[in-house]
Order: sequence, then C-alpha cells, then structure tokens
Amino acid sequence: MRADIIKTIYRKELKEVLRDKRMIYLVILLPFFLYPVLFTIIGKVGASQSEKMAAETVTLLANPEAEGTPVLEAVRKVPGLEVKVRSFDRAELDTLDQTMGLIVAPDFRSKLDSNESASVQLLVNESKDVLDMRANAVRAVVNQVNEQLLNQRLTSVQLDEKFIKPIELESVDLASKEAKAGKILASFLPMIILLFIFIGCVYISIDITAGEKERRTLQTLFTTPATTREIIAGKFGAVMTVGVVSAFMNVASLVVAILIQVKLLGGNIGFFSLSIDPQGWMWIGILILLSTIFLAGLTLAVVLLANSYKEAQSYVSPMMMLVLIPTMISQMPGMELTSSTALVPMLNIALSIGAILKGTFSPALVGLVALMALLYAALALYLASLTFGNENVITGEKVSMKKLLARK
Repeated sequence: MRADIIKTIYRKELKEVLRDKRMIYLVILLPFFLYPVLFTIIGKVGASQSEKMAAETVTLLANPEAEGTPVLEAVRKVPGLEVKVRSFDRAELDTLDQTMGLIVAPDFRSKLDSNESASVQLLVNESKDVLDMRANAVRAVVNQVNEQLLNQRLTSVQLDEKFIKPIELESVDLASKEAKAGKILASFLPMIILLFIFIGCVYISIDITAGEKERRTLQTLFTTPATTREIIAGKFGAVMTVGVVSAFMNVASLVVAILIQVKLLGGNIGFFSLSIDPQGWMWIGILILLSTIFLAGLTLAVVLLANSYKEAQSYVSPMMMLVLIPTMISQMPGMELTSSTALVPMLNIALSIGAILKGTFSPALVGLVALMALLYAALALYLASLTFGNENVITGEKVSMKKLLARK
C-alpha cells in the first residue's frame, strides 16, 4: 500500500468531517460541554426541589389515643409537619392530599408501664416524595423516643445500655480513598468511554460510506488509482481518529464535571485521586485504542451495506446493543475479569478498565484482554475489507451474505 495515497484519503475524510458542523458539534463541542452543564443543571434543580419539599407543610392526623404520649410530643417538633388529633381511618387518608396518619394503640400506656412493646402505626403514601421525606423524619424522632424509653427501663433495673448489646461489631473499611474513588469511576466510566467511542465512530462511518453512496461520490473514489486496501486504510484512519477524539473529549468533560460538583458541594477534590501507576495508564490507553480499532472496523463494515444515510441510521441501535449490553453486564455484582470473561468482546474491555481504575488488575489478564481485542479488531478490519472489496456493495446492488463472506 502507498502511504501518500492513504494519507490523501485520510486528509480528505477529516476535511469533510471538519466541514460538517453537525459532526463537530456531536463529537467535540457537545461532549466538552455536556457533562458540566448537565451536572450543574441537575444539581441546581435537585437543590431547588429539596428546598421546595422542605418548605411544604404536611398534615399528620393522630388518633385521640396519641394525645399525651411521648411519641406525639416528639412528632410535634418535626419541621414542616402540622399535627391534628382526631379520629380518622385509612380510607379517609386516601382522599386527602399531603396527609399521613399516626395511630397509637389504645393500650400504649399500659404496655409501657408493664415494660412491654407498645404499638405505633405510621400510615403514609411513600410514592409521594414530600410524604416520604416527612415520614423519614417522623421515624427518626420516634426512634429517639424509643432509645430514651429503653434507657429509662435499663436505669430502673440498674442495668447499663451495654446489657442489650452482648456483641458490638465494628466494621473497619480497609479500602483507601483512591480505591473508593476508583470503584465509583469504574461503575460508569468504562460504559461512557466505549459508548462514545462507538458514537464517534458510527456517525463518521455513516457519512463516509452510506452518505457517500447516496451522494454518488464513493463510486468515483474507486475509479482513482487508489486500491481497495488504500481506500479502507484512509477511511479507517479517519474513523479511528474521530473515535479516539470523541472518547477523550467525553472523559475530559466528565472529569471536569465531577471536579466542579465536588468543589461546589464543599468536598475534597483529593478524594478523586486514583492509585493508578504508569503501567495502568498505559494499559488503559492500549485498551481504548484497540477498542476504537474494533468499533471503527465494525461500523465501517456494517454501515457500508446501507445504500442511504437513513438506512444506515437504522443499523445504529442494533450495533449499540453490542456495546451497551456487555458494559451493563460488567456492572453486575460478582462480575470480575477472569480468563473466561477476558474472551468476551466489549465485556473484557469494560472489566479491564474497571479493574485498572480500582487498582486491582492483573497484568496477565489485561494482557490477554489486549490480545483478544487485537484479534477482534483484526477480524473487524477483515470484515470491512470484504464489504469494501465487493463491487455489488459499492454500487448499491443486492448482495447475499454468503457471497460477501466468501473468501476470494
């Protein structure tokens, strides 16, 4: 293959991408501003809604038996709660808005006097956020009353509160701050990286294959002295470049958004420091590069089968499932990088990046993942060469998959 021709095709495709304002917006500008703006809006809306719910008044209906009990006295101190003592039933609560009920058993006082458990029932529609918030506050104060009454009982029989705790279990978290931060990032960062690599690859692939077929410029390219392999190499290089840029912009934007939110919330930015050594960063770079090669080759091979931009877009959702499903499976409890999961495409990449972020990766297993990713990338490029090398595909004619996959 001639490097100068490949370079020419590569530059041609990138120039066309840079001329397309929609592509620049999708791959560069949108990722850069997406997460900071999105996180800021969500944070402000969430804070506003919390303040709004805190300011709303909720009515608590208490039955007459509750009057004079320590429970009702404590509940009356809950902010944003209007307590009314009267008879009511559950059916009435269903017809009232912003209202919940408190039922104290008639034998409440006698049960307490005899050192037994007294019954208190809280009736609340927890599907409503405001009621659920107030119900949690009511539960908290009732638990405080329960602790006070318990201490009084223990004091009356001259027992220490440790009497009811024969064993006091203390759990010590051995994870470092870096490991905790890595676990948080590992829960979503691999999916975001792979998803936006795919998005960056697929849209430029559609434009330089099905889009060119629709504009009748792809057939013209094949009339030039450039060979099929040189055309594939040039187009593939452009797709891979956009995919890597898209991944980088999204990761950078996400990191900036996280740091902004931590700072706004008054947290310590150092909490998100990661215990990744240079070898780990090297493996992350290799895995991102190999996954980009795989997705670039796969998207080129698939969308070239379409004869129009609209038809190619219909292929996006099925291909996206190849990225989303494995990355979602990687977040399931107990999923770890093993010699078996290292063989599954996309799942192995997600698990490897997650393990590196946590600082618990095995170089041997990650090396196996890189080897398999290289194999899948080579297979994707081979499929792309088959589609580009088929004249019927280029001209937009029907072609059977059997003939397409047949070795020439």
